[in-house]
Amino acid sequence: MSASVSAPAPLPLLARMRRSLTGVAFLAAGGLAWWWLATHHFGGVGPDEGDAGGEPVVAAAPDDLVSLPAATATAEVTAVTVSRVPLRDHVTVPGRIDYDARRQIDYAAPVDGIVSQMLVRVRQRVQAGDPLAELSSRDVGMARNDVRKCMADLAIAVKAADWAATIQTNVEAMLGALEAHPPLDEIEKRFGRELLGNYRDRILGSYSKLLQAEKVRASTSSLETGGALSGRIVEERQSNLEVARERYLAECEESRFLTRQERAKSAAEREQAERVLEISREHLRALVGNSDGDAGDAAAEQPNDDSLSTLVLRSPIDGLVEDIFVARGERVEPGKRMFVVADTTTLWVRALVHERQWTAVEVADGQSVKVIVPGASVHETTATINHVGATVEAESRSVPLVAELANDDAHYKPGMFVWVDLPQGKLREAIAVPAEAVMRHDGKAFVFVPEGDGRFRRRDVQTGIETDTLIEITRGLAEGDEVVARGAFLLKSRLLLEKEVEAETATMPRLAPGGLYGADTSPERERGDRSGSRFDPPACAWGLVSAHTSPERERGDQASGFCRSVTRSPGLRLGACIEVAMHQSAEAKCSRA
Repeated sequence: MSASVSAPAPLPLLARMRRSLTGVAFLAAGGLAWWWLATHHFGGVGPDEGDAGGEPVVAAAPDDLVSLPAATATAEVTAVTVSRVPLRDHVTVPGRIDYDARRQIDYAAPVDGIVSQMLVRVRQRVQAGDPLAELSSRDVGMARNDVRKCMADLAIAVKAADWAATIQTNVEAMLGALEAHPPLDEIEKRFGRELLGNYRDRILGSYSKLLQAEKVRASTSSLETGGALSGRIVEERQSNLEVARERYLAECEESRFLTRQERAKSAAEREQAERVLEISREHLRALVGNSDGDAGDAAAEQPNDDSLSTLVLRSPIDGLVEDIFVARGERVEPGKRMFVVADTTTLWVRALVHERQWTAVEVADGQSVKVIVPGASVHETTATINHVGATVEAESRSVPLVAELANDDAHYKPGMFVWVDLPQGKLREAIAVPAEAVMRHDGKAFVFVPEGDGRFRRRDVQTGIETDTLIEITRGLAEGDEVVARGAFLLKSRLLLEKEVEAETATMPRLAPGGLYGADTSPERERGDRSGSRFDPPACAWGLVSAHTSPERERGDQASGFCRSVTRSPGLRLGACIEVAMHQSAEAKCSRA
């Protein structure tokens, strides 16, 4: 009984062992299969690869050496000799283009009124004095009326002054003639048509009485000698003569004084009328400014007496109507913006130099500076410094700088952002190379030095002052060395391409000699054979083999059109070709690579 019960015990142990051995066998088979795939399907090209039709692997050039065919090097590469040249450092500050303040008018309404007519449109060219618009204003009408009244008063005062001056002149002349004691008829004949006013009667009347008294006294003297007249009568007639003479002299003196006084008074009244007129004109001018040409003459350019309230707004400068802010029939208040008139043949570049940079900047009035306008088709131009601010702006802590920019072709627009290059420090001798000779990659600057036989070695350098055409070299080159100028970018592209090839070759899986897809008779194999002139199997293994219908496959077919020559290098994937295409024109540059 006990023997029959204990006999079956070994069976489960054997079953477990068989199952374990079966699992180990499967694992071993899987490992062998993976090893075979890795060594035969994804492995490197064997020694018989050349017999299979594949291209041999080309050894990569050293990291800092680039080789070109002799013909390419001669045609595409030019070397220059490093030399010392005078250079000056510069600082670049932001700025903007603005109107020339001397040639730009923000036209505001001078008085309260209503826009009766608009006489211009936007972008219309106007000359100084051309009408822009008409306003109807009561204040202007009242001011013009005052001017006209003052002008009338002045005209009256002028006539009165002329009258007084003429009378005074003629009275002086007649009194001078009377000093010779001529006959009355001669005086009347001489001054009968002259303007004398009421002084004619006064002076000539007293003169006539004087002549009569003298005549009576003369007759009395002859009668007195003969004893015909008494002594009392003689004395009376002598007294009458003396009275007549004194009255005549008094009339002469009074007439001379009064005529001079009246002349001076009328002249003062005339001057007063002129001053009142000028005050009225100033009041009118204060209302209309220089808007109207009749500020100096209230009657000028007015079609009729009912148009005293019409104000014609005129352009004070030659230029363009840049903007209009009102419409016909609109009511405007004093100071309301109406037009912008500007002459844009000359613009201002306003730059701000921070106070920390100001001490090192070397600028002066009349000096030329470079201006970079990113928003214009012609990016670089020059401007002439007009003036530099005398104070530091409180908000920006910067010194304003204004330069004049020629704009005859209206290429630049007010409001454009600019960069202004200002000289900094003094001129000094420095080792420099053409700007096109210095290449940059991964934050490093380098040049290519020719070594002969189409070989060019990369040499890292440190740069200093940079201008549009020259770059200072502070370390890495010596005076008299040769560097590549024209063609440096081609060498850089070739160098980067070779490094990309090396990196991709080292990291990518490779195909076995069996074929590109492992199927000798498949369409994929035939397509792979046809593409052998463009893609080496290792180069295509990264994305073109995994799925022949994948997007990478389609991008590879598209990229082969412009990277046909560069992809002959082993291990190149699309990333390298795309990187080169980003740096240069694909059609022109890839063919040389």
